[in-house]
Amino acid sequence: MAFADYLKNCQANAWNVCGTVISGNPVPAVMGIVNVTPDSFFDGGTHNTLDAAFQHAQKLLDEGATIIDIGGESSRPGAAHVSAAEEIDRVVPLVKKLVPLLSTRNFTISIDTVKSEVARESMKAGAHIINDISALEFDPAMAKTIAETHAASVLNHMRGNFGTMQQDFKPYSDVVKEVRESLLHSAQKLIDLGVDPKTICLDPGIGFGKDLQNNLDLIANVEAFLETGFPVLYGMSRKSYIGKTPGLEKSDRLIPTVVSGIFTALAGTTVIRVHDVKEAVESMLLLKAFRHASL
Repeated sequence: MAFADYLKNCQANAWNVCGTVISGNPVPAVMGIVNVTPDSFFDGGTHNTLDAAFQHAQKLLDEGATIIDIGGESSRPGAAHVSAAEEIDRVVPLVKKLVPLLSTRNFTISIDTVKSEVARESMKAGAHIINDISALEFDPAMAKTIAETHAASVLNHMRGNFGTMQQDFKPYSDVVKEVRESLLHSAQKLIDLGVDPKTICLDPGIGFGKDLQNNLDLIANVEAFLETGFPVLYGMSRKSYIGKTPGLEKSDRLIPTVVSGIFTALAGTTVIRVHDVKEAVESMLLLKAFRHASL
């Protein structure tokens, strides 16, 4: 893609997060993951206390993350259900502890949840983004919550639920078309409630009810999602599609994650969501330097 076309895409797909504009220009923003859980697939239990989670969030900010995405319930296939009350107890104290840093650090706070109660309490505490990996499907009150709290949102495509999304799912006839149409349907629910489309970010949901070829097709066709005009987020960090790729079965998935981020960045995606912020930011800084050199 020519750099001029890339810049055009960035302008069209900018994300308005509570007054902060995230354009993906000249490279995507990096969203750092903080899982306050005992059982997340990659780092479960590592940051499962308030102090540990806060220290990790600070580390990600130091490494260059501009969005901190806090999760209090694992979406790993077969993960245990967490009540809204327990999830609130896990994430809201961290939001409150991060809020004082907003005056001196350039970042926004995202809550990764499928529960409207958790989303609402997190927004009250000072969060900016509701990242719903069910794209409004699990909780009928989520759309109204996003509208009423004026949150920016991420709509992540998923088929099935945490326990079934990788089991006996119906094959897609055209995964890119079907995922895009499903996300647009979810976005329209928000727009019908008066939500500004520029606050809605679409996530194709890599790994959520997809096989290897589905995931590769979705990553290879970033432009199909950018063409919607919505901001686009890709979350590919350390996911199982990497280990299922021939020759990468024994990979620790770090370098393939970085390459995946660069690939989607080259197409103009708005945000990449990662565990390994330092490596992602360094790769984006080099890409930015290359792009400026081509002007």
